[in-house]
Amino acid sequence: MRRFKSSLADLMALLLSLLLAIVIWVNAQQGDDPILRRALQIPVEFINVPENVRIIEPSNLNNVAVVAVFQGPTSVVDTLTAADFSAIVDLSQTPYGQGQLVPVEVRTGAAQITLDPPAPDQISVHLEPLVSKEIPVALDLRGSVPRGYTAGDALLEPAFITVRGIASDVSRLALARVTVFLSNEDTQTKVVSPQPIFYDQQGRVAGVSNLEISQNQVTVTIPIEESADFANRVISVNVVGEPAPGYRVLNTSVNPPSVLLTGRPSQLEQPFRVQTEPIDVTGLTESFSTRVSLVLPQGITLDEVQEIVATVEIEPFSSTKVFNRPIEVLGLGSDLQAVIQPETARVVLFGPLPVLDAMPEQEVEVTVDVFGLRPGAYELEPTVIIPNRGLEIRSVQPALITVIITRPTPTPPPIDTVGRRSTAVPFAAP
Repeated sequence: MRRFKSSLADLMALLLSLLLAIVIWVNAQQGDDPILRRALQIPVEFINVPENVRIIEPSNLNNVAVVAVFQGPTSVVDTLTAADFSAIVDLSQTPYGQGQLVPVEVRTGAAQITLDPPAPDQISVHLEPLVSKEIPVALDLRGSVPRGYTAGDALLEPAFITVRGIASDVSRLALARVTVFLSNEDTQTKVVSPQPIFYDQQGRVAGVSNLEISQNQVTVTIPIEESADFANRVISVNVVGEPAPGYRVLNTSVNPPSVLLTGRPSQLEQPFRVQTEPIDVTGLTESFSTRVSLVLPQGITLDEVQEIVATVEIEPFSSTKVFNRPIEVLGLGSDLQAVIQPETARVVLFGPLPVLDAMPEQEVEVTVDVFGLRPGAYELEPTVIIPNRGLEIRSVQPALITVIITRPTPTPPPIDTVGRRSTAVPFAAP
């Protein structure tokens, strides 16, 4: 018994010595690498998100984060950043339809690190299932086609627009409406692509910014045809005679350019021309406008009485004519004299033939200006002056005129009878 007690005492002493040694070693280790506590903000990652589901809350997943508090040896903690941690929210078991608190799990692969629960340790998540619905498209047709035309049944493509989103947003939609305006300019099939506007069950305009829309535009095709007892026809101008010699008819026009006719369908379907009464231009030299009546087939009349004005544009034929004109020197000093080479210039004019034929050659003037020039030889560009009658200068030859300016040689006094030059002063009358 005494031996057992002695062995037990020895064992206890050994254990105490070992424990003391461990405590001393730990204290020594902590003295070299103490425990450090730190906190980091970790972005939250949402995993296992069910298909066809939209996360309503949180509204911005990129701004969701938690604070992770951890501790460990200073040598380890000092090397850790937010990238060494992950904050996970698993949505695989989260019910739909209302906000649910889902736990946040913070993980790290760093050794010797102890993690506290994150703050917050739960995040409110609201999931809503995505649904699709076909919304019928309706046409709001405004205005009308011109008299004598009929608008047929409109074709809408597509007739339904598919919207996709959460059930609460989709279920309130009832109708998509497009608006098309008709006017008197619409005489052929009209094709437009307006943007639809959505309406809710109460008939109010509904926003769809949170929804996925299959079509942003609707193509509307409206056939427009002439009525059976009406026809629109273009008017042609009936010009007779010839203008004055040297003139021609340049163009004809009529306002309005077309008229609406009425008559039996069998007549209107036949090809025929709508002409003005004959307009005589014999001997005319100027453009003019005049009120006219129309020549229509028997049984066909104007839908409404209106003023019809025809315009006939008359212009002269254009041609060229050559004028050989002497060159006049301008600005020559009184004590100077000038010689020009050549003395005439060849001027080619272009314009209305009657004007050219009737214009005297004297109306074409060619000059060179030597004002301020000293004696010497010069190459000067001539100036051509012509009447303002729709004419233009096509060419002047030569392009440069040689001008030689000199001073006159003084005339010697007369010689008297004995061979001497007279120095007498002319008698001046009192």
